[in-house]
Amino acid sequence: MRYGYFDDAAREYVIDRVDVPVSMTNYLGTQRMGTVISHNAGGYSWLDSPQHHRITRFRPNGVPMDWPGHYVYLRDDESGKYWSLSWQPTGLPLDEAKYEARHGLSYSRFKCDYQDISAEQILFIPREAGKEDPVEIFDVRIRNNSSRERNLSVYGYVEFSFHEIDMDNQNFQMSLYAAGSHYENDAVLCELHYEPNAWQFFAGNFVPDGYDGVREAFIGNYCTERNPAGVNTGKLTASHELGGNPCGALQKKLTLKPGEEARVLFYLGTGKGDAAEKARKRYDEAGTDEAFAELRSFWDAKLGGLQVTVPHENMNRSLNIWNLYQSEVNVLFSRFSSFIEVGGRTGLGYRDTAQDAMCIPHAEPDMCMKRIRQLLHGQMKQGYGLHLFDPAVLEKEETDGFKSPTVIPEADKKGMLHGLKDACADDALWLIPAIVENVRESGDLSFFDQEIPFADEGSGTVWDHMKAALDFSYEQVGSHGVTKGLRADWNDCLNLGGGESAMVAFLLVWATNHFLDAARAMGRKEDEAKYTALKAHMEETCRKQLWDGKWFLRGFTAAGAPIGSQAAVEGKVHMESNTWAVISGAADREQGLSCMDAVDEWLYTPWGLMLNAPSFVTLDDSIGFVTRVYPGVKENGAIFSHPNPWAWVAECMLGRGSRAMKFYDALLPENQNDKMEIRQAEPYSYCQFIMGKDHTAHGRARHPFMTGSSGWAYYAATRYMLGIRPGFEGLTVDPCIPAHWDGFEAVRKWRGAEYRIKVTNPSHVEKGVGRILADGKPVETIPVFDEGIHFIDVELKGE
Repeated sequence: MRYGYFDDAAREYVIDRVDVPVSMTNYLGTQRMGTVISHNAGGYSWLDSPQHHRITRFRPNGVPMDWPGHYVYLRDDESGKYWSLSWQPTGLPLDEAKYEARHGLSYSRFKCDYQDISAEQILFIPREAGKEDPVEIFDVRIRNNSSRERNLSVYGYVEFSFHEIDMDNQNFQMSLYAAGSHYENDAVLCELHYEPNAWQFFAGNFVPDGYDGVREAFIGNYCTERNPAGVNTGKLTASHELGGNPCGALQKKLTLKPGEEARVLFYLGTGKGDAAEKARKRYDEAGTDEAFAELRSFWDAKLGGLQVTVPHENMNRSLNIWNLYQSEVNVLFSRFSSFIEVGGRTGLGYRDTAQDAMCIPHAEPDMCMKRIRQLLHGQMKQGYGLHLFDPAVLEKEETDGFKSPTVIPEADKKGMLHGLKDACADDALWLIPAIVENVRESGDLSFFDQEIPFADEGSGTVWDHMKAALDFSYEQVGSHGVTKGLRADWNDCLNLGGGESAMVAFLLVWATNHFLDAARAMGRKEDEAKYTALKAHMEETCRKQLWDGKWFLRGFTAAGAPIGSQAAVEGKVHMESNTWAVISGAADREQGLSCMDAVDEWLYTPWGLMLNAPSFVTLDDSIGFVTRVYPGVKENGAIFSHPNPWAWVAECMLGRGSRAMKFYDALLPENQNDKMEIRQAEPYSYCQFIMGKDHTAHGRARHPFMTGSSGWAYYAATRYMLGIRPGFEGLTVDPCIPAHWDGFEAVRKWRGAEYRIKVTNPSHVEKGVGRILADGKPVETIPVFDEGIHFIDVELKGE
């Protein structure tokens, strides 16, 4: 069953059956202001922080789902009938009204045809070139398709937040007296009284015919957003007061002749009446059109960094549009602004942010580098990373400004720093490939010598930071010589403490590989020699201690018991250790083939690869919290999406393109557009996990958008399946594809030049480059070109 389709020309996902069983979400904003919005216009906005600077209110995990939102209502003032431009909240019968929602790149569009009136609402946040506070625009167009004149009222509505997520959801003896509503400059204002100079506004490009600033006045007693009293009666009451629940509701009356169209704009932002007036002037109809066109051009440029043409429609669709878009959203907004993580935490998760920044430096170089600098500052001098930290706390200076004793708990830098017992073994290791991949992209070797503070004391060059991470990990080994798992490794529910993690050991080898590549580029032979020796010793240890005959162990408990062995009844095969054994290069070829065959045999499902199998059903705290998770859910036997691309990379390194594509196809959201009754999630977004075989809801996906799955899917598909990888001194094109492919084409922009790549596969092999031509001339490696368009022809001949 499907609920929508892809409009590739418009770069939109079209939901033409709006009674979807779950929310289909999108993200607005590309800078400081963000909004997460559903296909029914439910959602919320924030500026800078979804926890500490919420603009509109939201009731998560509620019934009905996704209320309230950023709504526009229409009312026929003659008949008294009213409806919303998004299907919800009014929820008209779908055999009476036609609704459609379209999610685009940083905008969403809602269409309705009812009572011979067609209307459209576009929500987007313009890009701001200067220091102006941004606004969200509701661009509304209404057309009279009937043969008679129509008298209509259009209403825009938002419910303001108390600015703090905790204040929105608790302690109402304070919250209800912390904010008030005003009316100024034809705008409804929300005053955040406990925070000096903190205001929010809702305005239009018109003089309102009515307004309300008090939620109860607009909604009415015993009513909801589905049947608000102000729309039902056609009269707003000019309500505003100090305290209570502030909202923004504006009414504009329209008379439309047959065939006539009207356009109405609403603005949501921060500031007082003067800020609303600036928004009106900046974004009149012409300014709004210009801003929307600029947003489209912004995404043209982002997507243009790499475009591919492969004989796989959904792979094209994903890599050229949706996969990269989701990855960009993750780099921009991190993890704490969604319908799942509803702004209740602020800051950056160390490992997630590092991997986000590693995967798409070609499309988002500035933001990726910003994240890397923040992560470097969030690293302790001992070498490990702060698992969850707020960069603003590390960067801010002490002030004598206002401090509320009750509203915002003052963030304490010392309280954010944690010791070794709370360190995750993998966190800082991800930073090394993230740094190196970004420098490979830019070619700026000087970044390695930039000085950046540590979180606790002192500072060091970027090079020093990388060495600190490696030294820490090589020192943290257990009784078998394998790297310790500490509080957790990548798997937050595998809590080994003094036990040893195979995944971290292999990740350490992989991070060292990246570091050694950088050392060679920098000519730092002493460091190259030192870490080459450490890596070789760890590889040998892993092959000796972790190989179990057919696959690699997941590790050892603190007591030395093996995890993930052939003798195990539960948790027998684990994806992380076996994929990383191959990716790191630590496994020899025979081991690599065998362990990945085990992954295919034990972990493959038509919905993707499970994290482990069989699921744990016996409590064992020496392994960790994973044994307390329901079987088939999240880390315990679910199809955890994030590590699935690791298997694609591993199979490509083994030269098995058809196997890699089998795994890719199983997880690809676009392939599941017609299975929505099972998947129940956005077909344009990778999700955190999908229920595994040991759960009754096998195939149900959960937690879209905010997951490292997207970055890794893009990284694995473009750099290993298509094989397009930038290096310090040249571009590698080394694909691993299904044998039936005749080849593919790609356009890659890199360091000021455009590489037009054509791969041919006349022998129908899966891997193995036979010949490379750069602008018609045979080359061993593809050089760095400073400018211009260059034609790269690659012929596969097999290994």
